[in-house]
Amino acid sequence: MPPILELIAIIALGFCAALGLGALFAPKWAAGVVRLVADPDPEKPGGFSEFRATYGGLLLLIHLTVLIILLQGELGLQYKVFALLPVAMGWIGAGLGRLLSLLLDGKENRENGLIPVWIPLELALGFAILAPAFGLSS
Repeated sequence: MPPILELIAIIALGFCAALGLGALFAPKWAAGVVRLVADPDPEKPGGFSEFRATYGGLLLLIHLTVLIILLQGELGLQYKVFALLPVAMGWIGAGLGRLLSLLLDGKENRENGLIPVWIPLELALGFAILAPAFGLSS
């Protein structure tokens, strides 16, 4: 059984990989989650490849890769943190960017909608993925 901090990261990485898997095979669902709409110009249809690529394949494989590294028993935690850190910082950066958008973008956001929900979720995912690093002793 992994220590609790590793278990927190495993759950967060699995959740994020599941989001990616969902977007990979259900791009309309992903579009609804992130509230992006296709270009209304009939000459520029789609955008599904972006959802399948960025929100799908990218999220799925980045999180699965870090999960595999985290589960490698031979590696010491200090090495695993090098895999966790960039992904965790990405989520924390997303939360900070969304916070700035909430504070600065006003009507460009149409309405706040789920922005106040996504901010703590993205920050929590980042810190959950980074949780094993909090167990490192100096």
